[in-house]
Amino acid sequence: MNKVFGILLVGFSAALFNSNSIASVSVEEAIQKRIEMFKASKANIKKLRELIRADDTTEAAKLLDFHLKWSEEMPLLFPPGSEASTSNGSDASSDIWDDPIGFKNVIKQYNLKSKELRKSLRGADSASINETFESFAGACKACHKQFRN
Repeated sequence: MNKVFGILLVGFSAALFNSNSIASVSVEEAIQKRIEMFKASKANIKKLRELIRADDTTEAAKLLDFHLKWSEEMPLLFPPGSEASTSNGSDASSDIWDDPIGFKNVIKQYNLKSKELRKSLRGADSASINETFESFAGACKACHKQFRN
């Protein structure tokens, strides 16, 4: 069951990425797509945690491809005018547009921590895996704390 869920999650994530060219979406589409991607990311991280606890490092490593791609595409889904409002369902803080360098830096950290976790998973040292997973999850939390309403 776990492997089936992982395969479905990876497939669902790929479909979200490929459903439209991210660079050519409208502001409304960008907001909806990033909301979907953050939901997929949350589910993926939950599954990663479960796989790590079950010591299934091979399947866990496969889920990191989602985070690497998402960390590269994420900035494209925050065009001007897509900050949070009462009508669009976005939680994006105006700090994203007020501090674009800071926002890009936390996304770079997310990308870096994703790479580190994948490398750790391939090394299969459980102490290192747990430490890098916490660091990876911390990168997500740091971004949300600073750039999410």
